[in-house]
Amino acid sequence: MRNPKLLALFLSLSLATTPQLASAQTPIDSLFQQGIAAQETGEYSKAEAIWRVVLGIDSYNAGAYNNMGNALRSQQKLDEALAAYQTAIKINPKLANAYNGLGNVLRDQGKLDEALATYKIAIKLDGKLANAYNGMGNVLSEQGKLNESIAAYQKSIQLDPKNALPYNGMGNVLIYQGKLDEAIASYRKAIQFDPKYAVTYHNLGLALYNQKKLDEALAAYKKAIQIDPKYTSAYVSLGLALSEQGKLDEAMAKYRQALSLPEDKSATPTTVHTLAHNNLGFALQRQGKLKEAIEEYKQAISIDSNFVTAQTNLKEAERLLALQRNPQEESLASILRSVVRINIEIPSTSGIATGWVVKREENTAWIITNRHVVSEAQRIKRPNKKINLEFYSQPPYSSVASQYEAEIIQVTKPDDKLDLALLKVTGIPKDIKALTISSDSVRLTTEVFVIGHPSNGADWTIESGRISNVIPQKNQLQITGTLAEGNSGGPVINKETQQVVGLVAYIRDYSQQREDRTQLQPSNLPPATGGFGFAYSMDVVVVQLRKWGIPL
Repeated sequence: MRNPKLLALFLSLSLATTPQLASAQTPIDSLFQQGIAAQETGEYSKAEAIWRVVLGIDSYNAGAYNNMGNALRSQQKLDEALAAYQTAIKINPKLANAYNGLGNVLRDQGKLDEALATYKIAIKLDGKLANAYNGMGNVLSEQGKLNESIAAYQKSIQLDPKNALPYNGMGNVLIYQGKLDEAIASYRKAIQFDPKYAVTYHNLGLALYNQKKLDEALAAYKKAIQIDPKYTSAYVSLGLALSEQGKLDEAMAKYRQALSLPEDKSATPTTVHTLAHNNLGFALQRQGKLKEAIEEYKQAISIDSNFVTAQTNLKEAERLLALQRNPQEESLASILRSVVRINIEIPSTSGIATGWVVKREENTAWIITNRHVVSEAQRIKRPNKKINLEFYSQPPYSSVASQYEAEIIQVTKPDDKLDLALLKVTGIPKDIKALTISSDSVRLTTEVFVIGHPSNGADWTIESGRISNVIPQKNQLQITGTLAEGNSGGPVINKETQQVVGLVAYIRDYSQQREDRTQLQPSNLPPATGGFGFAYSMDVVVVQLRKWGIPL
């Protein structure tokens, strides 16, 4: 009679490569133990071989087909796994675990409705099957049914309080809902019950990153990589956090590590390699290495031609590279970046006007414009509640332009002849600076240009002109140039010095077609005539800014 201990040792050493050597006399129970052990230690191909041996002995063993389905799914052999689960169900229609496994494969294949229906069958057969409730939670989350998803996860936890998976899944849903503290608590609970689950550490890092707790996020990402050195997504997330801390060289090293690992298409709507190329390009761009950045953006787009972020970044990098070759254009682009497009929305109408940066401190900027731009109507004088700003980029304006919500912090009184308003905006791009204001008096015939969004032209139009009159008693400049509604609030800039000498006060040209907030002209100001525009000289604007606590 054979020694069962020697037989078990022989099987553990050779079964994965030579399963045909096992005899029908081999106890199936022993093989089951070995198969489950191989599965738990991640030796999925070995587990698959063991289950094939079992089925060679007993071709009607539903449990073996179910376990082989688990091993095949772990190797991403989804079609084979599907067939294994279906065979298990055919042999034993009441095997709830096989329905649960089938639901997992259907979810992996993106067949969410079928997966949900299959999980429900598993639960009907076994109301205490915690994993089926967890699977339901995953599907409902992907379908956007967040509250139902949380309920399913909670039921799974109730049935199996020490299962890490539903805690992790519930954390993901809580992040979607913006409940970061609750998400972090859920992830930590998952880690408590499974400290070797790399995915949970990565997700914990994402939640901490969103809370700007960068050091803690870095530690979580590093732990995920320590557990699973081939976890591609964790390298990209780690790089992003390092980049946020200004550690660009370290960040780029992580992006390159991600690109050296197998592609991962499961973690995000966009593949991980696409994100790695894009983020690497952005880090290179921040270092001024525009040519290298452009190549990385192109690599990202070659993987995902619909990745809008990389397309936008590529255009900006190409624009900046062109500017490097043309210093005069680069200087002008810097000025354009400081001029904003003001979008106004009120119940009665909407419109566009111009403003520009007069002061910047850290990530906060103060924008000057006209009072009538931010007032609801000529005589109501109530500031609009919703003011959005856009900064110049290339292309200047598109459906993907970034908008910033602005706060109105100062407005001159309705009866004040000075028609000014001051806005504040935070979180703006780092390259935007305050325009330089001239301290010299303005002379007649000075060549100037005006930047604005005229109703008869495109946004950020540059219109050349000259100072045709200086009206000291009104602190006004008369400008000869083709200006239109939409130019109000814009800067008047000396062509030679590139310093601001005036702020466009009012334009009236009823031949324009586009309705705009700049039609709401103060009744106590004289109308413009023909091709003339009127601007406040900057000395009076500077005095008002100082009264508002904005020293220049």
